[in-house]
Amino acid sequence: MMKKYALLFAGTILLSAFVACNKDKDMVDATIVDTGDITNEGCGYLLQLEDKAVVQPSYLPSAYQHGGLKVRVKYNHTGIKDTCKFGSVIYDLVSIQEIKRNNDN
Repeated sequence: MMKKYALLFAGTILLSAFVACNKDKDMVDATIVDTGDITNEGCGYLLQLEDKAVVQPSYLPSAYQHGGLKVRVKYNHTGIKDTCKFGSVIYDLVSIQEIKRNNDN
């Protein structure tokens, strides 16, 4: 009987470890791009995704406002397009759900 509980406990621990290791599965690698001050014909900070697409976050926490910073990000498309008021390039506006530094690169 004790052996059965020990196996059940070990299985639960292994399953918990597996789930914890995959918590980033919906996140993608990205690089912060500083395009310049939005008051001076820039777009502020953009995200260049791992597939080279560039999106504009509706809000980027100040801790991540550094050009060239490698991050992992989970985001939702807002369905809004933005030209940054000055340029002809149109970016998808995204809402960041989760962001963290990418220490793997």
